[in-house]
Amino acid sequence: MKKVLFMLVAAVCSLAATATDYTGRLTVAINGEGTQQGTTISINENGGKYDLSLNNFKLISGDDVMGVGNISLTGVEATEAFGIKTIKFDAPIIITEGNDPEITWVGPLLEEVPLKLVADFDKSVLSVSIDIDMMESLEQIINVKFVGSAGGLKGDMNDDNKIDIVDVNAIINKILGL
Repeated sequence: MKKVLFMLVAAVCSLAATATDYTGRLTVAINGEGTQQGTTISINENGGKYDLSLNNFKLISGDDVMGVGNISLTGVEATEAFGIKTIKFDAPIIITEGNDPEITWVGPLLEEVPLKLVADFDKSVLSVSIDIDMMESLEQIINVKFVGSAGGLKGDMNDDNKIDIVDVNAIINKILGL
């Protein structure tokens, strides 16, 4: 009986929180001047709500690197249309210190940061747009764009570990909004 109860609890816990890491290109523009860098954004589903995290966010200009910190949203709701989930967030946040002790993280010094975020995602692709209006305090408008993919076989829409006509049709239907 204990073994059955343990298995049931373990199964329920595994369903309660699922995380996906999306790796891709992050473009950061400050007052129109842009740079690109590789990074990972994680989305965690937990009880029908989502946590989104961009950890160790940095501003890079040539050889100069400024550590900003961790941008995290917790318990945000998403809408879904045609298999694509969308998170919309518009509120001040506190940027926390990044994970690398060798970097000086300036984000925590900023107190509340006005953040507008839109994230569109499914199990394999994530697109994020972040706008941070710091004109009053730093005279900067920061625009961040990210496009990335989750690990695994790209294009395998039905998780059968092969790319075939079924996957092509699913991609076409997604593009056409069917």
